[in-house]
Parts: sequence; C-alpha cells; structure tokens
Amino acid sequence: MPRQMTPWLMLAGSILLNVAGNLLVKQFSRTSEIRSPLDYAALPFLLGIAAFGMGVIFYGRALKDLPIVLAYPIQVGACVLVIALFAIGVFGERLGGAELLGIGLILAGIVLLARMA
Repeated sequence: MPRQMTPWLMLAGSILLNVAGNLLVKQFSRTSEIRSPLDYAALPFLLGIAAFGMGVIFYGRALKDLPIVLAYPIQVGACVLVIALFAIGVFGERLGGAELLGIGLILAGIVLLARMA
C-alpha cells in the first residue's frame, strides 16, 4: 500500500469506528432502562466505548501524516453525515429543512477540505 494512502485509510477507519460507537451507544440508550451505573455494563454500551477507543487510535495514526486542520473537520463532518443517514434509516429519526441544509453545508466543507489535500 502506498505510504500516502495510510493516513487516509486510518482516518476512514477512525470515522467508521466513531460512527459504530455512536450507533451502539444510541441502541443501548433506546433499549435499556438505566437505574444505576452498573446498567452501563451492557454489551452494546461496552462495544460502543471500545469502538470509540479504537477510533482514537486510528485517528492518532492518521494525524502522524495529516494536518489536524484538515483531518478533524473531515472526521467530524463525515461522522455527522453518516450518523444522520443511520438516524433516519435505522432509528426513524426525522430531519427538518434547517438540519438538512446544515448537513449539506458540512458535506460541501468536506469536499473543499479534501481538495486542499
């Protein structure tokens, strides 16, 4: 694999793990009755936390070769976009016009930043 692809693959892995972490924690919160801190020992929550942790490791590796001013907005923007799609498709959440416009602007920003690379 060419060296210049490694940071981008690490960033993509970080994005996927962050999305997975968010979706797992959301699933936990939808299906769990939380009465005490011990209730957080449920598998979806623990897997979500593990996904976040692995995502940070991948992100740290990506930052070795990518400027943070480029990597962070791409990571956050991509996560917002993918999580919004899952929220609509999987969890039945709804977005209004303002939310859709905001996501569109985020997507435009990601495209502009990626062109800088």
